[in-house]
Amino acid sequence: MTGFGVLLIILGLGSLLLPMFNLQFRLMEIVDPYQPFAGIIVAAIGAVLVYLGLQRTRAAATAAMAPAAPAAAPAAASAGDAATAPPATPPSGEPPVDPT
Repeated sequence: MTGFGVLLIILGLGSLLLPMFNLQFRLMEIVDPYQPFAGIIVAAIGAVLVYLGLQRTRAAATAAMAPAAPAAAPAAASAGDAATAPPATPPSGEPPVDPT
């Protein structure tokens, strides 16, 4: 999108400047009766395309560079939480023993 926008800017501005040297782009000869407005409009469309292309590139780069959210670590149990927390499973895979 950005490359096409640059091409349109070159065509638009060139179609404004080249008639000073008795030249014109063949593609822009079609709209020669409507100059300089056609050249200004083509260059403006090109500028909008360049702007949108740069915004899209920046958004993609920002999304790619954003760090992933860190995994939520379990909160440390306080003394008051120990009474309400469920008993931990022993590492051997045996069912937990109720301390009560």
